Amino acid sequence: MPWRESAAELERARSERSVVVPGERGELFGILTPPAPGAPDAGRCVILLTRPRSHRNRMWVEGARRLALAGFYAFRFDYHGCGDSGGDSGYLDPNQPYREDVVSAMRHLREHLGLSRFVLCGSCFDARTALSAFPDEGGAIDGLVFMAAPVMEMTTMTLVRADQKGLRHFGKALRNPENWSALASGERWRYMARVLARAARNRLRGSRESHELPLAESFLKHFQALVRSRARALFLYGLEDPEYESFRVAEKTVFPRLRPEERARFDVEVWPGTVHGFLEMKRQRETFARALAWIEALHPARETAGRVAGS
Repeated sequence: MPWRESAAELERARSERSVVVPGERGELFGILTPPAPGAPDAGRCVILLTRPRSHRNRMWVEGARRLALAGFYAFRFDYHGCGDSGGDSGYLDPNQPYREDVVSAMRHLREHLGLSRFVLCGSCFDARTALSAFPDEGGAIDGLVFMAAPVMEMTTMTLVRADQKGLRHFGKALRNPENWSALASGERWRYMARVLARAARNRLRGSRESHELPLAESFLKHFQALVRSRARALFLYGLEDPEYESFRVAEKTVFPRLRPEERARFDVEVWPGTVHGFLEMKRQRETFARALAWIEALHPARETAGRVAGS
């Protein structure tokens, strides 16, 4: 492991406390890292969303202690059905995020520990879960790090990839039981009918572009709540990430409709290569460092210094 804790980080580790949050689907077990004494108060708690709560290579443990040294509270917890939390586990669909878990955690931290301002950070499913908190708690969220998350229905993404790879791949996708289980409801069938119709029109026109395929309704609903809030957001993707194929649709259709003052709150970064990979340690740590640096820039002292420098 490349991370070696400093004396200050070890002191933050000794100050950590366990927190048990009553949740709708089971108790949620988490760890709260308090800010270092003497650090300038950020007035915010960063909730680091992942499975399990340590993240890969214990990066969220490192991140929590680094943020605490900068004056932030940091909270990391296990979703229901994961790690030390209660409840049942299940198939993770980014379009059905664990909204109840993150909202329960925020409200518990507010009611029992007096933490009222939050920053949420996650990748893929965890990014969609962070975004899903905005309809309920958007007024309490100051920042969102949203990394490499699909923003179409998973069945739509299957169609996009199948169209890119040919009919043989499409037939293979249809033989996957998980793709059919996603169509359990009537609403999903209607959605798929629209997707198939648009894909057929694209094929007849000789076009393989995905920009005519629809974004997930859950993403649009939660994104609109983010826009209505006053929160800043960082959207981070890799150019070669499969998830970026869906986000490109949002770049072409959703972001251009934002008012200038709304668009100014959102940073979109598309890096060469992939961001979502699990095996490239160097890239993992690069994106980890970028997420932490972006969050640290939300510190009121940093924001004030930036305004003074720009005046």
